[in-house]
Amino acid sequence: MQWYNHYKNDFRKNLSLAFPIIIGQVGQLTVNVADNIMVGSLGAAPLAAISLSNAIYFVFVIVGFGISFGLPPLISEAHAAGQEKRISQFFKHSFVVNLNFAFISVCVLLLLVPVLSMLGQDESVVELAKPYLILSAWAMIPIMIFQTFRTYADGMSETYPAMIAILIGNVINIGLNYVLIFGKFGFEARGVVGAAYGTLISRIVMVIVILLLLYRWKALWKPILECNFMVYSKTIFARLLSLSIPTSLQMFFEMATFSGAAIMMGLISKEAQAAHQIAINLAAITFLICTGLAMSATIRVGNQRGLKDGVALRRVGYSAVIQIIFFMAIAAVIFIVFRNILPTLYIGDSTVIEIAAMLIVMAAIFQIPDGIQVTVLGALRGLQDVKVPTIITFFAYFVVGIPLCYVFAFVLDFGPMGIWIGLVVSLTVSAALLMWRFNRLTADIILET
Repeated sequence: MQWYNHYKNDFRKNLSLAFPIIIGQVGQLTVNVADNIMVGSLGAAPLAAISLSNAIYFVFVIVGFGISFGLPPLISEAHAAGQEKRISQFFKHSFVVNLNFAFISVCVLLLLVPVLSMLGQDESVVELAKPYLILSAWAMIPIMIFQTFRTYADGMSETYPAMIAILIGNVINIGLNYVLIFGKFGFEARGVVGAAYGTLISRIVMVIVILLLLYRWKALWKPILECNFMVYSKTIFARLLSLSIPTSLQMFFEMATFSGAAIMMGLISKEAQAAHQIAINLAAITFLICTGLAMSATIRVGNQRGLKDGVALRRVGYSAVIQIIFFMAIAAVIFIVFRNILPTLYIGDSTVIEIAAMLIVMAAIFQIPDGIQVTVLGALRGLQDVKVPTIITFFAYFVVGIPLCYVFAFVLDFGPMGIWIGLVVSLTVSAALLMWRFNRLTADIILET
């Protein structure tokens, strides 16, 4: 147990920071699961429509998250070093960058709606997906505003405001989805479109709630109040973007690979696409829990970077990885044991359930590498090392992942299982190379300090 004693304090500190983030993420996934269960009760085509729409929409959401994730390492370093003025400067520049990305995303998503008909998908699925994607596009604006306030608070090591706002938004989202999807309390039953309206309204509520919380949280509101939104610095924009753009690319490469997998599934059948949506929804639950510890690693590594403590910095990173391995191993066992039961929570179609059960086994296999890669990316972000990890993720997903998905599925004719074999390989390659990068960098930092 000597190793446990070595990391015990770090385990506790990691969880104290990550817990509110994890609760918020699990809450958000609860909404997604509820969405899929409610829409899945309408049949395979509506569920496949959400899968197709989200395959495109979430690329923008994830890239937007990546853009916003350039802020926490800068905030945490400045906070540890006592540079209060820099905190205000970093926040206002991030707000402008995030808002501009939101407006660009809305325009591009609306232009992509007609393209859905050209992707070789089932026509009934496409017709349901189009209005869902249009409404989802407008949700990008409140999402990116919320992300600005959230990542700012996270960087200040205050992770509870975002958790509270997300949980309130989630409760409203589930309630609205129930009312609008099925037409309760005198409202018209809107099906898939109702789910999109629920999401849009709940995102607006989340912005209002986090603003009210930060206003009451005086230590967090003061730097925001001191922002001068009339004056900007090219140097700060450049520094922020030097972290934000590579981070967003890292997340884009992974998300685009999974979106590509969803579209490939649609080329096989709408049942395969619906099964993929179920399996990926379940895998996303554990993944988003991992992002809580990844953000904790970003914040704590950033703090140690500000304090110039190389030994503690490496220990913090290792502790987060160890915690993730334990958690994901348990998740993998749960997936395998309940692989035939979990799909029945979403849909009654026997064909979809059979395919989903096979895919859930593959999801279990990639749990540990998936957890390692996202956590190490968070630690490297705290080191403000983003360029080499971007190259690594490009190689793992675009050079290895997407081609293998296609080859296994269509050339070797493994079908839906082949697509997920490609996903497993790409995540494993990413985890191995990112872990190598973290070991090498921290060894150099220890020697320097």
